[in-house]
Amino acid sequence: MAIHRCDMCGGTLEIEDNGGYAVCSYCGLRQPIENGNDSSVKVNKPSPSPQDKALRIENERRRAEEAKAKAEASRVQAEENRLKAESQRLERERFAEKKRMEREKRSKKVRSIVGKVFLTLFVATLVTVLTFTVIIPSIKYNSAVKAIEEQNYEEAYLTFKDLHLDLHFKDWDFKDSKDRANQLLREHPEVAQVGDVIVFGTYEQDNKTSNGKEEIEWKVLDKDADGNLFVISVNALDCRDYHSSATKVTWETSDIRQWLNNDFYNSAFDESQRSKIKTTTLENKDNNDYNTDGGNDTEDKIFLLSIDEAKTYMPSTLERICNATKYAESQGSQLESITRSCRWWLRSPGSTQFQASFVKVDGLIFQMGVPVSVEKRSVRPAMWLEF
Repeated sequence: MAIHRCDMCGGTLEIEDNGGYAVCSYCGLRQPIENGNDSSVKVNKPSPSPQDKALRIENERRRAEEAKAKAEASRVQAEENRLKAESQRLERERFAEKKRMEREKRSKKVRSIVGKVFLTLFVATLVTVLTFTVIIPSIKYNSAVKAIEEQNYEEAYLTFKDLHLDLHFKDWDFKDSKDRANQLLREHPEVAQVGDVIVFGTYEQDNKTSNGKEEIEWKVLDKDADGNLFVISVNALDCRDYHSSATKVTWETSDIRQWLNNDFYNSAFDESQRSKIKTTTLENKDNNDYNTDGGNDTEDKIFLLSIDEAKTYMPSTLERICNATKYAESQGSQLESITRSCRWWLRSPGSTQFQASFVKVDGLIFQMGVPVSVEKRSVRPAMWLEF
């Protein structure tokens, strides 16, 4: 079907019902058309009437106004879009600024809280440190000094000792508490506690007789309710046979018992000191591992530990390891090559009554023992002291 075009503006023509005329859908011009099968449009070109001219002008004006209005609407829409986008941008910035200020506020609050907490902890720590290292120790120190003035030496000693041990800092002593505790221990050995070392008596130890005898150090193994101290020499002081001949022997009949309670007793202690050494009733038990008779019970001033006593008062091998003095070494003490520890006698019998038990260099108890007169062993005297 042929498409009819307006000769005036080129717009599409709408054919009227009678088929002879058509009206332009764009400019509104009414114009005649011819029928036919030809696809070309035959349009007469009559001179437009004044009404047509006016209509065309009006249409052109209307189209121009419509275009202008459309352009203005587009501009307004674009401006509205721009303003909306700007408003959204500003809103986003305001929101972001609000969040930033909230974060900053929270951060300041957190910093303030952390600062207060840190300050509180610092002050609390400082107060605690001062309390436990200055205030409380000062109070204890003054109480110990007062105890000395009141001749309550044991209380003073324990307080000074605690002051030194309670600080928990290596080689840090509150004032002179360690020195004062040691001075009390030397001047008043009765204040000693289990594990302490006291000085009592003298005996040749450095093997230099020209400079006289040296003070003997004793380790406190026990303290009874009456304040009596059970002590053993820190070092082995001498080296001797258990007995002078290879015969059956018990502690009661041994030469080493006689030597301890006579020669050593009189040589190591003066009269005042001997008065403080208790006479102790000793239970001389059998060696149950070998069913060896331990002999009769005895009463002694100075004695050697039994197997049971060594196990009770020195439960670990480390506690039983002992060094010998230079003098004991010169008398025959056999020393371990590296630790320089020695073997020392116990009073209990060995596997037979020809033998006596002893402690080895590694602290183990050798209950089988060695012959009493063939191999010398070091001597660690023990005793009970009463003050």
